[in-house]
Amino acid sequence: MMVVMWKKEYKKEKFYWGLKADDILVKYLDKIPKGKALDIGAGEGRNSLFLAQNGFEVKAIDKIPDGLKKCEDLAKKNNLPITIEVVDVAQFDFKPEEYSLIISVAAISFSKKTQLEELIKKIKKSLIKNGVVYIKEFTISDPMFKKFSGAMEQVEPNTFYSDKMQSYRYFFNQKELKKLFEDYNILYYKEYLQEDAHPEPHQHGIVEIIAQKKRGQL
Repeated sequence: MMVVMWKKEYKKEKFYWGLKADDILVKYLDKIPKGKALDIGAGEGRNSLFLAQNGFEVKAIDKIPDGLKKCEDLAKKNNLPITIEVVDVAQFDFKPEEYSLIISVAAISFSKKTQLEELIKKIKKSLIKNGVVYIKEFTISDPMFKKFSGAMEQVEPNTFYSDKMQSYRYFFNQKELKKLFEDYNILYYKEYLQEDAHPEPHQHGIVEIIAQKKRGQL
């Protein structure tokens, strides 16, 4: 259902998620070395556009083409260095030491736990020395986790498959994401409840991290 909904909304002229970049990404921008950036699950490109406006050469990927087309059109109109690729992140070619910044906002958690852990390994290898990762995903504090737990069988720890959403959903345990990046310099970490108005008012349990690859790290 969610994929179908996004496809429908992305076809509209209005930007479903708006054009405002994530606040923490804006706040920590000066801590990130300029270079190539990868936006995983870019949607309509609000973060990609912000990064391109601030000195990054951006690769925006998503499996829904309509949102990326809106991003590409706006980038061309404003002469911004953004390239798009319609691809599921599980099939994306992560080149080693390619990016100074990799971001995932509500993207990699639409995976099984084992797939997500492999994705994080690929993300780490694809960052340059001193490169930065920004991840914002869902936690077990999310009301959806309780709903899924009561109605579905877990296919892996904290992982469910929703026929309605046509997707896996993974929910992070407390401090789990922090532990996955314990070998990095953690610049920011927070778990909290966030209000969301799409498509109607509700809450999400959120975890955010900004972490920097240490010098000399593989």
